[in-house]
Amino acid sequence: MKVAVIVPSLLELAPVQVAMAVAIQLARAGHKVTVYYFKTSSGLGKVEGIRFVKINFLSRIDWDAYDIIHSHGFLPDAFVALRKSRHSRAKSVSTIHNYVFPELKLLYNPLVSSTIGWSWVSLWKRMDHVVVLTDDALQYYRKLLPQKSLSRIYNGKNIVRDPGTILPQHRQMAEEIRRNYTYCIGTIAALIPRKRIEIIIRHLSRVETGGLMILGEGPQRKYLEEFVTQHHLQDRVKFLGYIPQAHAYNELFDISVHPSMSEGFSLSLIEAAGYQKKIVCADIPSFHEAFTDDEVTFFNSDDELTIDQAMLEAWRDHEKPKRAYQKAITMYSEDRMGGEYEMLFKNLLPPFAS
Repeated sequence: MKVAVIVPSLLELAPVQVAMAVAIQLARAGHKVTVYYFKTSSGLGKVEGIRFVKINFLSRIDWDAYDIIHSHGFLPDAFVALRKSRHSRAKSVSTIHNYVFPELKLLYNPLVSSTIGWSWVSLWKRMDHVVVLTDDALQYYRKLLPQKSLSRIYNGKNIVRDPGTILPQHRQMAEEIRRNYTYCIGTIAALIPRKRIEIIIRHLSRVETGGLMILGEGPQRKYLEEFVTQHHLQDRVKFLGYIPQAHAYNELFDISVHPSMSEGFSLSLIEAAGYQKKIVCADIPSFHEAFTDDEVTFFNSDDELTIDQAMLEAWRDHEKPKRAYQKAITMYSEDRMGGEYEMLFKNLLPPFAS
């Protein structure tokens, strides 16, 4: 097969990581892959066997040179839906990484959510196939795209440990937290309202047993820093900012916390399991679908005080991380994900076309 993968950028964002992982697996399987991106690369644009091309919305692509066009995100979806001729032989596939209306409402406001959301839905209706990340999302999108061909493929992430990624001062920071408190909590997330990082901070204001390392950047950082100061937790909460290959920092954490109010299919959750970390997360549908109560510890998303007991239970349980790890390396590997996309793409093509 000849496959074009279209992404908004080559920044180290979860949807781009998924797209690149699929592209790499397809290239390893012998398929010819070209990655088109709109924004300047940041180190993800050098992969043997894959061609990278920077484009803008007016760029011309020979669509018929490909069997599959695989897009991720609003701009790539718009580019494919509006620029690719309906008479082109190439099949178009979009992977949806969110719950469109709730996420846009959280990022912007109800008006933007409705306007952009319905525009995005109209783009998906032009695609030959749409992939979602969970069975819960499959039910959600069947109501919005009742006539569309939909599939569910779980995200995958392989863990390649690289301790050298961790800066010495950050190792020292984690050791200091562990000396002064019972355990070191870690969370890796964009600092936006949907991630609800303030829940962990409020938890620390009620207990004296942990310190927190926050990896990530975003518009809420100043608010969260002020929130920490208001609760006099500057010695216990550390903001590390954006860290390339941040998953390596799981090595420093005793407990990985995921308090999001909504997720497509969290790569950071898979990563934490891949490091055999004790995991505490909100009981939202995508987290429950990914792992069971025997593998991670949930708290009630509508009653954040329940995180206090969840943290204590997770700290005491040494078996859940082992079970979560086994699931992560089997069900949520990049090999499995890439194989499922390869099978889907082949099934979309006429016999013998692949």
